Amino acid sequence: MIKLTEQNSKNDPAEYDRIFAERAKKGPNWQDVRRWREMTRYFKGGVVTDIGCLDSQVSEHLTGEFKYMGTDVAKEAIKKMTELYPYSNRTFLVDDIYKSKIQDEVSDYTILGEVLEHLERPADAIKEAFRILKHGGVLAVSVPLEESIEPGAVDAERHLWSYTKQDVLDLVKPYAKKTKTKILRSKWFPKYKYCWPQLIVWATKL
Repeated sequence: MIKLTEQNSKNDPAEYDRIFAERAKKGPNWQDVRRWREMTRYFKGGVVTDIGCLDSQVSEHLTGEFKYMGTDVAKEAIKKMTELYPYSNRTFLVDDIYKSKIQDEVSDYTILGEVLEHLERPADAIKEAFRILKHGGVLAVSVPLEESIEPGAVDAERHLWSYTKQDVLDLVKPYAKKTKTKILRSKWFPKYKYCWPQLIVWATKL
């Protein structure tokens, strides 16, 4: 992993409440919708935990019987998401990504979508995500692939790390018995330098 920048106040809860409010005015972009749909590709029913959900619409792409829990540090965002999805099978929780309130081995499918690049301690977050996942359950992770600090970077103020595919595979390797990967590129400019591709890794817990 390459360190892009040092930890700063841009990654605090108040900042993500602000981002949530901004995004609520515009609605989701096509990259997010495609990523949410892809990340649920191997879901086969059960309990889904969406860590660092913010305004995630993952639950709209789930099929069959499911219970969904979205967690985030942004208190106002969690409050608004609870209001937007007042369904008995969806809950939202203000939670610490390094020390979750969620019990061991309760999730069948856990999602970390565009979260690891913001974290000072990504390996600790991965360990916690696997802790709450049942054996045989799937962790779906997405990150910008090989982000740089050049002009046009995805989010230079908030992204602390740049990941290769091998970086993410190394993070999940201690806990996973098998993995699958996919790279999502721009539909219209697949080779354009500043249309950053997204890496998705699905890891099945040992």
